[in-house]
Amino acid sequence: MPGLKIGLALGGGGARGYAHLGVIRSLKRHSIPIDVIAGTSMGAVIGGAYACGINLHKLELLLKSIDLNKLLRFPRSSLLGLMGNTAQEMLFQGRDWRVKDTERTENLIEFFNLFSQRKAFSELRMPFAIAAVDVDTGEEVVLKNGSVSRALASAIAIPGIHYPVKVDGRFLVDGGVINKVPVELAFALGADVVIAVDVSTPTLRGGVSSVEILMQAESIMMRELNQVKLKSLKDQYGGRYVLLQPSVNDVRTLALGDVETPARAGERETERRIAEIKALVVPRSV
Repeated sequence: MPGLKIGLALGGGGARGYAHLGVIRSLKRHSIPIDVIAGTSMGAVIGGAYACGINLHKLELLLKSIDLNKLLRFPRSSLLGLMGNTAQEMLFQGRDWRVKDTERTENLIEFFNLFSQRKAFSELRMPFAIAAVDVDTGEEVVLKNGSVSRALASAIAIPGIHYPVKVDGRFLVDGGVINKVPVELAFALGADVVIAVDVSTPTLRGGVSSVEILMQAESIMMRELNQVKLKSLKDQYGGRYVLLQPSVNDVRTLALGDVETPARAGERETERRIAEIKALVVPRSV
């Protein structure tokens, strides 16, 4: 079956999502092409940068050199104290966050310009889409048009911590709330076969901040639903789909300064499953 389109479905998981770097490294080492990318949360960030033409070395340097914790202003000691005005306005004061973009949102968009090179989806070298969630309706929203940077900002807008990001009149947050690994989206973009990467496994040790504990609790709550969904996808797509689950249990969600540990885990998992992957994509890799 010549001409197979190979897709990546990259899931969310905070710093564990750096494993996607290692997966892509390994695929490139084995000359396995990537034609389509769908991403959620950190998977959207890594996949989006790659689709925008950022090479993996430059992407790794970007992730290592920029203080994401400071930029996103994640809490370090207490949930409310470190969320500051955002927490007070969203939880207690009833401010209408729909009226305008906040300075923080604009900072996020400007930050992601480093990853997107200010490109629109129409300018990318391959089909790419992001799974987000409409906070008003609970519906999944597929982002594949307009500004990549704005879409990426919505992809990492954690409910209760960041303001939702307005895109085409809808207020969006991290799609990982309902879709940890956007496998169906990769197929919808035209992929014939999909390599999915799940990094959502909760860490085995407690987080060091209130936000990490909150995010870990959400991951634990979603874990069983996620596993059931991934199994059903395996049943549905059969030989057109392989699921990689790098061993990133010990990587804290907000350990954003350490790129190599999860990246190596992604490489190890891909190398461990490379025969299976090649069997899936053999018409393109021979």
